[in-house]
Formats: sequence, C-alpha cells, structure tokens
Amino acid sequence: MNKKKIVTRIAIALFLCFALTFAFTSCSGGNITIDTSLDFSELANPETEGTGTETGTETGTGEEGENTKQEKVEVNMAASSSFLDVFLSWIGTALSWITKIMPANNYILTLCVFAIIMEILFLPFGIKQHKNSIKQAKLKPKEMAIRKKYAGRNDQATQQKLNQEIQELYQQENYNPLSGCLPLLIQFPVLIVLYWVVVNPMKYVLACSDNFIQVMHAIVRAEGHTVTSNGSIQLLNKIIELRSNGALGDEILAKYCTNPAAVAEKIDAIVANPLNFSIGSIDLGQIPSYEFWNFGSNATLWILLLVPVLTFVVYFFSMRLNRKFSFQPTQTADAKQQACSNTMMDVTMPLMSVFITFGVPAAIGIYWMFKSILGVLKQFILSRVMPFPTFTDEDFKAAEKEMAGKQPKKIQKSANAGKVRSLHHIDDEDYDEKGNYVPVSKKTDEEEKATTNNSTMANGTSIKDESDKQEKKFSFGDLFKKDKKDDK
Repeated sequence: MNKKKIVTRIAIALFLCFALTFAFTSCSGGNITIDTSLDFSELANPETEGTGTETGTETGTGEEGENTKQEKVEVNMAASSSFLDVFLSWIGTALSWITKIMPANNYILTLCVFAIIMEILFLPFGIKQHKNSIKQAKLKPKEMAIRKKYAGRNDQATQQKLNQEIQELYQQENYNPLSGCLPLLIQFPVLIVLYWVVVNPMKYVLACSDNFIQVMHAIVRAEGHTVTSNGSIQLLNKIIELRSNGALGDEILAKYCTNPAAVAEKIDAIVANPLNFSIGSIDLGQIPSYEFWNFGSNATLWILLLVPVLTFVVYFFSMRLNRKFSFQPTQTADAKQQACSNTMMDVTMPLMSVFITFGVPAAIGIYWMFKSILGVLKQFILSRVMPFPTFTDEDFKAAEKEMAGKQPKKIQKSANAGKVRSLHHIDDEDYDEKGNYVPVSKKTDEEEKATTNNSTMANGTSIKDESDKQEKKFSFGDLFKKDKKDDK
C-alpha cells in the first residue's frame, strides 16, 4: 500500500470521527447540562410582591413593556424522538435491565458492570492496537541500527535523512505507524456518547422527557434545594428523597404545573423502582466539595472528598502502568524533552479529572476509577497473552550488519555523459566513441610487421630485408671454431 492510500484512509477516518462527534453534539441539545432558564421563585412564594423575572419563553414583556410574572406550565411528558436520543435510549434500557438485577437497584454496581461490558466490546480494537505495537517492536533492532549510523549528528539535514530511512524501513516491512491510532479515533466519539448516558439516567434509563427534567429542576430549586445542572444524577436523587418524605407532594406540584397528576404519576413510577446511588451509608449521588474547612465532623463530606483524591491517584498510576505494559518507541535525540512531556501528561490529565470530579456526582468519579483499572488490567493481559519480542546484543549487531550490507542504488548513466576516459591516456583506444570498453585482440605477425614498417617509414629510416636469413641454432661447436680463428 502506497503512502497516498494510507494518507487518504487516515483523512477519511478522521473526517468521519469528527463529523460523528459534531453530529452527536449538535443533536444532543442539552443532554448533559440542564436548561436553567425556567424560574419558579415567584410561584413558590405567591404572597411576595415582585416585578417578576424574565425567563425566556415563559416570562416576557407585555404590550406596555412591563415584565410579566411566571405562570404555571404544562409539562410535556413525551420523550424526544430524535435519532440520537432514541439510540441512546436503547443503551439506557440495557442499563435499566442491569440495574433491576443488581442488589437494591444499585446504580454504582450497574456502572461497573456496564464498564466491563464496554471493555469487552472494545476488546477487538485493543487487540488490533496491540498487534500494531508488536509489529513496531519487531523493527526496533533495524531502527536502532539506523539511528546508530547517525548518532551524534543533530543537524536538520541529518535528521531528515534519518527520518527518511526509518520511513523507508516501515514501508518495506508494511508497517503503518498511524494504524494504531485509528481504534482510538473510533472509540473517542462512542465514549463521549456513553458518558452522556451515564450522567443523565433520568433521560435515558428512566425515559423522562427534557421538559419534565427541566421543570423538576426548576421546582426543586424553587423549593430551596441546591442541585447541579450538570447531568441528572443529583436531581434524581433529590426527587426521590423529597417525594419519599412528603416534601414533594401533589399540592406542591399543583403550584407549578397545569397537569400535576401526570407529573405525580411519573414521579411515583421513579420512586417505585429508584436508582440507588449509595454504597452503605454513603450517598454517591452528591457532588464532592473542596471546602473542607467547612466540613467539621460531617463524615459523609470527608468521604466524598476522597473520591477526587482517589481519582487522581488511580488515573496517575494507571497511565504509568499502561505505558509500562505497552511498547514504547525508540528514544530520539530529544529524549529529555519527550520524558518531560510524559511527566506533564502524567500530572495534567489526572488534575483535569479531579477538576471535573468536583463538578459531577461522586458516582461518576467511581465509574472513572473503575474504568481506568479495567484498562490497566486489559493491557496487562494483552501483554502476557501476546508478549512483545525481546532482543539480545547479538540481535542488534546482526541488524547493524544487515542494514550496513545493503547495496547502494545503481546509478543509471545518462546518454549525454560523454566518452569515458581512463586516467592514463594510453588506455584511450580501449574504448569506443560511446565509452564502452573494447578489448584489444592479439595481432598476427604480418600485422605486427606491417605496423612496424609503417612506423619506421614515417620516421624516415630504411629497412633491410632480412627475410632470407635463417635463424641459427646455438651449439658448443661454434665456440671452438671461434677459438681456432683467434689462435691463427
């Protein structure tokens, strides 16, 4: 697969993920945050004189520009029929089934079971990502050999050459570094949607309409109770508490609603099978507070404060352990900067979770902690079932020899390169005009004589014809003959 196809697929995946997230966000309206524009403060105290408040569609201005008072509202009991809300209601229905089989309808245990189910469903993505890491780990000796070749050279040109050779190695081995990110990109919008279901049980688990949740939030606030607008866990917990002790009777509902009977019927259905947010005597439907100086001897508030603290601890160590059980890429020249970045992430992400935990019920913090522990457990199991390869010094040396033994690319000579000449001009006639080597064949005796004659004539000398002379053989008798001549 070439680079263009890889880049195209990644771009499509990113576009789909962001488009899906944007669509979910656009369709959600007020899925997590409850609309607080409705104000029943005047209806709660009808004897108190006031000029009224402007409350959006319910409170407006008359023809003379004077403010009008808030009137009773008719609660729309029909649930939303949008595609996203219907889809999330299916998930909420599954949570409702799980809650019914939990001891005392405990919603905390339901969230833990739900987290386990989600980890099992997302397990194929985790396996895919782990296999991709194993494939990268197998290339570590060769990658280290390339990095060793350019060790100590940090200039830009060298680093570009280093990265180019590493990318060529990945391409030869059919390894895509970004393929491990795709499972995370797919899971991200899904996890956001599941978070909406977890923090808003009134809408998705109990099938309450948005208008019903908004009106009940306004009634509880008008009766002098403080509830958060981030999700409906605390609101649901407060409705069950007030309805059970008679502080939210039919006469109270009649002050705010034109259809109090329908509202009371829905509340009674909720109270009949309430979601339990408690572990023992600790109500985890409440929001932890950081104002510990006002806790005094209230043990519940101190225990709730432990939830953000434990969230930080669990999140911090889970990130460390996940990094330990996962393959870590080869350290580059800026290893110190990379280590600093990892340390910052180890601290920043847990601190962000602590900040969020102080704004949501403690049950969400318990869910996050349990989900983090499950993530570490999953990564530990994968690292044992499919372990990463280990290498010895001999493996790294063999990789260095293999990478060093690669033949250089063959250079094609241009047709216009000209005639190839030797450094010694005596060899020039061994090549033709195109620069190709032509071996010289041995010359015959006649050709040699002809060449010699031509050379001699060119120099202006005469040649004696000695062709009639015969070659004499040497013998010892000739020596004695010569001596006799000398004696005479």
